[in-house]
Order: sequence, then C-alpha cells, then structure tokens
Amino acid sequence: MTIAQGNFQWTCQPQAEQFILNLIDRAQKLNPWIAEFEKSLLKHTSTRLLDWIDHVGVGFTAEIENELLDAGFIAEQATASFRVFNHPGAQLPRVILKDQAINMIDVAVSVDSISDFLMVNHLTAPIEGAPLSVFRRSCVSIENDAALWAVERRGSLTMEIVATAANHADTYLLAKEKWKTRPRALNDEDQAMEITLSIAQDIIHMLGEDPAASLILECEREYWQARNTAGQLQKNRQDRLGLGWANHDHHTFRSSRRHFHHLVRLFEMLGFHCRERYYAGQEAGWGAQIMENPRAKLVLFLDVDLAPEEVCVDFAHHPIPELEHLGTIGLWCALHGDSILKAGMHHLEAQFMFEDLKEDLSHLGIRMMDPFSSFPFLKQAFTAGEVWHVDPQRIEHLLVQNKLSDTQAESFRHHGAIGSHLENLQRREGYKGFNQKNVSVIIKKTDPRHQ
Repeated sequence: MTIAQGNFQWTCQPQAEQFILNLIDRAQKLNPWIAEFEKSLLKHTSTRLLDWIDHVGVGFTAEIENELLDAGFIAEQATASFRVFNHPGAQLPRVILKDQAINMIDVAVSVDSISDFLMVNHLTAPIEGAPLSVFRRSCVSIENDAALWAVERRGSLTMEIVATAANHADTYLLAKEKWKTRPRALNDEDQAMEITLSIAQDIIHMLGEDPAASLILECEREYWQARNTAGQLQKNRQDRLGLGWANHDHHTFRSSRRHFHHLVRLFEMLGFHCRERYYAGQEAGWGAQIMENPRAKLVLFLDVDLAPEEVCVDFAHHPIPELEHLGTIGLWCALHGDSILKAGMHHLEAQFMFEDLKEDLSHLGIRMMDPFSSFPFLKQAFTAGEVWHVDPQRIEHLLVQNKLSDTQAESFRHHGAIGSHLENLQRREGYKGFNQKNVSVIIKKTDPRHQ
C-alpha cells in the first residue's frame, strides 16, 4: 500500500485524549445525570460519551491553558469572551477556554435533532437558534457546576448562535427535496452525473458550500440506510436516545473509473479537500482518495479500481480509461451503479464500543465479518454484506462485454450480489487515520465474485 499527497502520517495523541477524558470525568462526578447518560449510551447504542461529544468548555487558568498547549491543541478561533482550541493531528472534540476563571464545565453532545433528544429523554429546555439553522443548542442538564448541552450542526463550527433569514427553513427543505428527488437510476449514467453536479451547484447557491455538504451527506445516509438492515437496526437503537447518526466517522462511496473525477469534483464543490490518497496497485487492484470538509465535520473514503502503473497518476482530478478487467470496485459499480447514483454508499462507518456493538447486534441477527483492523488505537469490521437484487440488464451487458463468466452471471441472477455494510469502528488516543494495509484485505472480501 502506497500513500501519497501531503503529509498525512497520523499518529496517536494519548495526552490530548486524556485531557478530554479528564474533563468528562470531572463533569460526571459533579453532575450524576451525565454519568447516567453514559451508562444509557453503552446499554442502548454500544457507544461511549466521547463518541458523541462536539466540544467541552472550561474556565481559564494558566494551568489548563498549558495542559492544552502541551497536549498539542492550538487556538483556532477567538471571541470577546472565549477562545476555541482544536488539535490538528487528532480526532477529538474542540475545547472552549472561557476568559473568566469560572468553575463551570460544559460538555456538549452532537445530535441530529435537539427536539428529538429532548422528547425521548423526557426533558424540557429552551432551544437556542432557528430550526434547521447551522448551529443550535440546548442546555439539558446543569448541576454542581457541570452542564450537559445538546447541539445541532449543519456545516458550521461556530460556537455562537447565528441569525438566519426568515425563509431559511423553507429554503433548506426545498434544497433537501431537490437532492432527494434527483434522478439516480437513469440508464444514461453520464446524464445522471451531469444532473447531479448541476443540482449540487443549485443547493450550494441556496445554502452555501458547507451547509450544502452537510445536507447532501445527510440525504446520502438516509438513502444508504433505506437499503441496509444493519443500519436501520442500529439507527433505531440510537434514536431510542434521540441521537441520530451524529457519531458518524466517515462515508464510503464506490465509483466507476469513468466517473471518479466527477465524484471528486462534486465533493470539492462542497468544500472538501483531498487528504491522503491510497494506492493498492497489484496488491488489490484499487485506490482511494480520502477527502475532508473540516468545517462540516465530514470525512469521505472514495474507492475506485486502479492498475499498478497508475500509482503516479492524479486519478482524483483527471479522467482514467476503462480497464480490460473489472476489479472489486468496478464490478460492484457495474452490478449496482455508482454510489453517488443508483447504488448509494457502500458503507457508513460510525464510532462505537467495538466488542459491545458486535455482541449487541448479534442478538438482533446481525453478524460481523472478521476485523480488518485490530489495534489498541483502531478497530474496524464490517457487518455481513447486505445482498441486493441485480438488474438482469446489467448482468447481460457484462456478459456481452466478457466481464462475467456464465457461472458468475447465473449466481448473480439467482442470488443477487453483495451491496452495502455498516462499519463498526473504535478509535482511541485521538487517532485520526486509517489502517493503510488491511483495507486491501477487506476490499477483496467484499468482491461479489467471492460471496
């Protein structure tokens, strides 16, 4: 496995994570509701509190600031009354350092809908911020100088309520309707991709780049979930506490070679930048471009077939010709369509307590595949693949092109082909990267020809 494009050699940041965990521990000791909430998270969602935290807030002391800086946090935003610190090398919550040396500790958890969170937890509290605006918050529990907040974000890192236009909610819902009703399953996939890019541009004009990214990925999660049983069951567990998918880690899209540069362009329009680029070459016949929009707190893993000689090609930005033989990614797209079109995402990866999720989903009839990452700082495994029906016309087209054997075609006609997964991920020590080597192993295991 080769990694290219920039310095993205992520390392563990145990000191930084421990700083956050210490603040959470203090808050739980002061406010029993927060401690009980974490117990509910483990029982009902197989997650820990840290998996959901958007930010923590603490009063200024020289000692606290020195701890932050020593752990690698840097100041990224300042207001008249507080500064916001972020760790650029870790996947950890931001820290608000308030100017006044007050004793209050704030713990803010991300949720998809504050009103849902309040309803299912039998809470009554005011919600600051207009419905569907970029940032909303509600203080849901405060006791002994420790407060738990619920926050909604839609493409913004602001820590303050933002004024919105009077018709914002209508505009937002219209934009969402535009994306949900776009033609995903046209026979002419070139036309479908052209329409997709055009609608994305319309939504950007309506909402702005980062809110558009947030909305479009929300819609893509919904489309993926509609076709994935494991996702439906786990989402139901998380909705029991009113959380939604706010623990998402990254979204994985598979693409044909023909449309890969269009897929990258779509997400660049939505404010994503290219991070590390993986080349597996002869090892597995695939490559991936990781993209991130840090303002919208979104990460993507974009997969495509690659030939060994294409290691030095900028496949993210330039057309790449079709290959004679289909690899795992190419065959999946040929059978089901590209992820951004008919197929939907290959998988959603969210953060969990790894062994707990495996055990809890097994009681619901969901089996996990063997882990492809098993490190103290990173554990990953797919649920068993959701098998999808394959359009007979797609099978016949592949037969005519000699891309399938008669035996493979017969199997896909009668048994379908592996479609999507939910990915079980556990991060520790603030590790932000991925398993560079063993991703190739799991790519091979998800090849429909090996099901």
